[in-house]
Amino acid sequence: MGDFKSVNLYFQDESRYGLFTSNGKSVTAIGVKPICTFQQVFRSTWLSGAFSPITGDHFQLILPHCNADNFQVFLNNFSKENPKELKIMVLDNGRFHKAKKLIIPE
Repeated sequence: MGDFKSVNLYFQDESRYGLFTSNGKSVTAIGVKPICTFQQVFRSTWLSGAFSPITGDHFQLILPHCNADNFQVFLNNFSKENPKELKIMVLDNGRFHKAKKLIIPE
């Protein structure tokens, strides 16, 4: 372990924000099929964040997916914030939080 000047506790979680388009109702004459363009689209992005109830420090990162590779990106970027602080992170039971290929940054 390195030379840390402080210790802080963080709680981490992620949220998905998405757009799902759907075809609404149309009014037409009886027996006439409505003519309208329709393309079902689903787009989403993920917001991952870590928050400290002790100091109020926080870190957020917008990522395209919620998986082990993107969690690694989150960990790498989070570890660069205040590098002289030992960060203790509480995680939920997400499968990608326990991936064997994760490398915990120094």
